[in-house]
Amino acid sequence: MSGPLQAPRAGQAARRVTAMSQETVDEAINMYVAERMEKGKQMAVSHFLACLYLKQQGEEMVESMRRVRSLTRYYIDLTKVMLNPFKGPEIAWLASMVNIAIYAAVLISVEEQRTLGIALLSGTLVNGCYLIRSVTKKWCDLHVMLAIYDEIVQIADQELESLT
Repeated sequence: MSGPLQAPRAGQAARRVTAMSQETVDEAINMYVAERMEKGKQMAVSHFLACLYLKQQGEEMVESMRRVRSLTRYYIDLTKVMLNPFKGPEIAWLASMVNIAIYAAVLISVEEQRTLGIALLSGTLVNGCYLIRSVTKKWCDLHVMLAIYDEIVQIADQELESLT
């Protein structure tokens, strides 16, 4: 029976430490990614390692580096799944635009509805250009994230070699 004045059991304390170090690792990875995009690699690496060393105790550092490596590899796998630009709402948006463009072409062939068809087709073309631009940007951003995550794995591997 654990009341407010009693100490938590050993399992509860271990879960809190694990959750705390998991949060610390995730926070450090997010901080590295943000700083890497803004300030460059050297500054980001030094802040990343400083964050981990300050928040983890000496004997927990090896475990933290292993967590960094495993969590980053999970992020790499997740990002690789999302690399296909048409794995998401983009494919539905493209299919809708194709249907609207076909309907607009039919409207253009009807004399009384030609103006409506032209307006519909031009709007579809504008949205198509926006879709291509957003898919390209998403694809480029995901490739940058993969490169940054690879850097984090390399940093974690180097630190593990120096710690062990």
